[in-house]
Amino acid sequence: MISAKKLRDYRGAVTDTAGWTGFELRADDVIVDTPPKCGTTWMLHIVMMLIHGKPVPDAGGSQHAPWIDCNFRNQQKIRDFLAGLDRRRCIKTHTPMDGLPYAAEPTYVVVYRHPIDVHFSLRRHHENMKHDALGFMFEGDDRAGFRRFVEGPLTDGGTDDLTVASIVKHYAEARARESNGNVHFFHYADMTRDLRGQIGRLAGILKIDLPDTMLDEIAEATTFASMRQAVETSERRFHEDTPFHDLAGFYASATSNKWEGRLPASDVDDYAKRIAQLLPAQDISWLEWGDRRAL
Repeated sequence: MISAKKLRDYRGAVTDTAGWTGFELRADDVIVDTPPKCGTTWMLHIVMMLIHGKPVPDAGGSQHAPWIDCNFRNQQKIRDFLAGLDRRRCIKTHTPMDGLPYAAEPTYVVVYRHPIDVHFSLRRHHENMKHDALGFMFEGDDRAGFRRFVEGPLTDGGTDDLTVASIVKHYAEARARESNGNVHFFHYADMTRDLRGQIGRLAGILKIDLPDTMLDEIAEATTFASMRQAVETSERRFHEDTPFHDLAGFYASATSNKWEGRLPASDVDDYAKRIAQLLPAQDISWLEWGDRRAL
């Protein structure tokens, strides 16, 4: 049995880390752990297609890679589902790593994105939701919501806070474990610029050996255009039991710099001052732009 340690609990608007209680990790588990709107579903699709060894429709959906510490789903059913799988498992979470059962054997994949893009992507995500669970984060206009994002303190909600501080906390907890060799960092911008290369890198991390032609097929199947088209032609696109007005809206644009034209320079400066209080310059550069920032 794997010996795993969880240092604390997080409980927020959508998270309850009690979902991990009694759950037994396996050595070949893949835990995809990202702040919200950093490419979570995108990465889940990629991981599950690599596990299946081929493109699979809705590979990263909850029936393949469930969100174990989500508080609005039956956590016991999720644990039972995962325990009953005889294939390699992929598990979704948004929790900082001090709130996860951490062990030396599983693989932890973390994905980050420019924090301001995260904020505006989430705002669009909220507008597409049928229920107003996140409304408190976006009261008022763009600037009012952005002030909350910049100034908000850390709470026991973890990334449910959806603030600069909560994203940095998630990042710092992952970096603290990176030297152990089983926490692997990916960036949304790098995936956008070189999706095939990032998929190949991940396949190597997961020790999954696939022909180049299959990696090409998986890369094509996980472009935003392909993923959006699959949802646009799905009978579930506008189904009443989905949480969104338009399920295709989940795949909006895969672009960066979403704040351009929506915020004055002074607000962006306030963000820069805040994140500089929380992280060294080298970490800020990577968290915002990844490894291949265009000069």
